[in-house]
Amino acid sequence: NARFGLASDELIFFEQDMLPCFTLDGKLVLAAPGELATAPNGNGGVYVSLQRLGILDRLQAEGVTSIFQFGVDNVLCHVADPTFIGFCEMQGAECGVKTIGKREPHEKVGVLALTNGKPSVVEYSEISREMAEATDEHGSLLYGAAHICVNWFSMAFLQRFGNSLLDILPLHVARKKIPTCTADGGTVTPQEVNGVKLELFIFDTFPHAHKVVALQVPREDEFAPVKNAPGAASESPDTARQLFSALCRRRLVAAGASVTRSDGTDDAADLVEIDAALSYAGEGLEHLAGKEFKTPVLIRP
Repeated sequence: NARFGLASDELIFFEQDMLPCFTLDGKLVLAAPGELATAPNGNGGVYVSLQRLGILDRLQAEGVTSIFQFGVDNVLCHVADPTFIGFCEMQGAECGVKTIGKREPHEKVGVLALTNGKPSVVEYSEISREMAEATDEHGSLLYGAAHICVNWFSMAFLQRFGNSLLDILPLHVARKKIPTCTADGGTVTPQEVNGVKLELFIFDTFPHAHKVVALQVPREDEFAPVKNAPGAASESPDTARQLFSALCRRRLVAAGASVTRSDGTDDAADLVEIDAALSYAGEGLEHLAGKEFKTPVLIRP
């Protein structure tokens, strides 16, 4: 992709650190004779890598004042969203968070909340049924702002945290199926959970920021995660493709165009895509007003 037009010195790649895996009773796991089983240290490991590899110092020397972070599995993320960045800057925040409304009380998402008076993200597994279902006087969920792993950080905060607070990041336990070494040196892949992976979470810095702000955005415009295999009923490449197509279709209609399905087109081909090089968020499409399109549609500059 030619580095998306960036010069080679404007793009930084770095490796994620690994942590050892454990059995359910706390023993180290072998992946092979003489080799420990390890797993990536979670998305919060980015703080460790940025500091350890000197990337924060480099960025600060280059005049970078803030960082926009997002999970790569969200197809609808508005990368470097100027509205979100401007909101965070105008509020004088050290951290900014994008949220969406939960679909239902027990949706498996972390929610933004106050823990001991500090902003935090509470995982769905950590709140009670009563808390998940609690509502305010308008009938809205009290714990209904879902964290979608789209965040903004000031460089001043990242430097302060990296220089003095990295060691206080908690390790979270994830119970997983971990391939292990057998007595004869082979490998067995378990059918049931047999071990523990340790992870750092990116949102565990929030309680240490002087000011955290949140911007709630429409789910249908900004959240289409890919977490499951093709063919799954939700959060798959197929569902993400349909959500992205639906967003592009809405943007065309809002610009005054019409979109219809071609005869014989099946659901998989009933797609609309607007090249991001033409429009970032639906702007600049006025010249398409009055035009008629039949799916599949790909609109380029």
